[in-house]
Amino acid sequence: MKTRHSYKTVSLIAALVMAAGIEAFPQNAAEYGSPIVIGTLQSSSNFGKLRGTRFHSGVDIRTGGVEGKKITAIEDGYIYRIGVKPYGYGNVVYVAHPDGRISVYGHLSRFTPEVDAYVRRERYRRQRNDIDLFPDANTFPVKRGEVIGWSGNSGNSFGPHLHFEIREKGGEKTVNVLARGYYDVVDNTPPKIFNVWYYTIDTLSGVPVHTLAAKAATVANQDGSYSLPAPMQLPGRGYFVVETMDRKDGVSGSMATYRITLSVDGVPRIEYLMDGFTFAQNHYAKILSDYKLNRTTSNDVFRLAVLNDGAMPFYRNVKDNGILNPDGRSDIRIEVEDDNGNTTVLSFIAEYAPELASSTVTIPTGAEPVDCEKHYSRTTENLKVTIPSGALYESLFYTQSKLCPPPKVTKSAGTRILSDFYEVHRDDVPLQNPVILSFRADVPTELQDKVVIARVNDRGRLAASAAEYTDGTVTGKASIFGTWCVAADTTSPTIGASFKLGEDMTGKQRLGFKIADDLSGIASFSATVDGKWVMLEHDTPHSTVYHYFDDSLCGTGKTHTIVLTVKDGVGNKAVYTGKYFR
Repeated sequence: MKTRHSYKTVSLIAALVMAAGIEAFPQNAAEYGSPIVIGTLQSSSNFGKLRGTRFHSGVDIRTGGVEGKKITAIEDGYIYRIGVKPYGYGNVVYVAHPDGRISVYGHLSRFTPEVDAYVRRERYRRQRNDIDLFPDANTFPVKRGEVIGWSGNSGNSFGPHLHFEIREKGGEKTVNVLARGYYDVVDNTPPKIFNVWYYTIDTLSGVPVHTLAAKAATVANQDGSYSLPAPMQLPGRGYFVVETMDRKDGVSGSMATYRITLSVDGVPRIEYLMDGFTFAQNHYAKILSDYKLNRTTSNDVFRLAVLNDGAMPFYRNVKDNGILNPDGRSDIRIEVEDDNGNTTVLSFIAEYAPELASSTVTIPTGAEPVDCEKHYSRTTENLKVTIPSGALYESLFYTQSKLCPPPKVTKSAGTRILSDFYEVHRDDVPLQNPVILSFRADVPTELQDKVVIARVNDRGRLAASAAEYTDGTVTGKASIFGTWCVAADTTSPTIGASFKLGEDMTGKQRLGFKIADDLSGIASFSATVDGKWVMLEHDTPHSTVYHYFDDSLCGTGKTHTIVLTVKDGVGNKAVYTGKYFR
């Protein structure tokens, strides 16, 4: 059943809104207005969807594949924050409301003329292409239904849509607006359940050891429920993992799981609920899900067990952390609910089968037990790995080795490998915080300011992280376990103009450049026209920057000189100089 709540949070933002002379509105959040002028609201991605190492923090609202839909304030308030970012939400507006909530509108194509003039002025004054602005409460008051921008495809967006959020507690917590009933979308499609796994869990030297003991694909029944083709055999103490997926009516994309409940013989054992989260809790997506399995599918794969007490905010009605101690036959019931109240049930029999239990626990050769609450370091030849306290989600048997022969990697001619390759544990184990890699490496003087630490990704390419060279040691932070080495990036970024030299740009709105870097990544870019700094807009998914012509600044009826400077993560620089007529 869909639930609706009314919250009366009093915050500093609410006080500022009232001080600005904006009339308060009824506290029933279900009465919020629409954030977009469109027909029926449709969600292309909903709240809490697992996206690799994080949850989706809002609702993506479809705009029919086009830009330019009117975006409107959902209630009275004031614009308290405006962002222009090459990544994330792109062009984004944050509105503070008298009830203490904040509404967020991301990936906009443009702001209102008043806001755009303010943003433009500040970007030119500070000479910044990306910017975060915090106007006071009196600068941009807004009324419910007032246009505050137009939908677009800016930032880290792969198609026109509106990213929309409602945040509580002064913006610290984002909430599930569909599950709470603030908005309705057409959805009569129940979730699907695909697979269920059972892992036994043992403890050796204080380290939990997870062993896959059983797996079964579900059978869809005519009444919409699911079952298993045979009873699942459980060798001993352990927990279930379930793979599920939801869809909205008329939308092909995979949606988030809202609620999962596990009952054994009619007794609730654990309930997962995606009602909202603080941004400090977002990373728990890596431990709530089965991190290894979740990387292989677009569906959601969840552990039905609490393996880290810090993840408790997402769980309710927990008994024994969801861990089962099987004995005889048990009736297992797993319910999966979407954010519109549609529910699917998987029921099956589980049988205790101690004869299937492994007599030994396999520990990798050379592994050492690491307590997740303690500092740990290990040196293998020319690599020292430091795992700070709190970097791991749970204790583990840690492995580290030099790879002989080295792996095959795809790299550019300007990338220099400066060390051996080392396997730093396994990349299917998530990290809560970075570990520190320190390589002893013979780095030529001319390359010492060009070094990075580089991981071999799934495609056999190098993915770089920042590093520093000091007295024969290259040190950097790694947020992912895997295969690492030291490399030097000696190649400048590339720039490709979208116009011909001297081209007549009269009647056109903009010119563009393709920019790319082969290793350390684009760190900054800036442009001048006729010696004057000009704004650039970054289309991140297409690796393109655009300059929209500003005739009031540069004039018309003449040939202009544009100079674009692009730097990568280690300071390599590329400069393009060209001319156009306008």
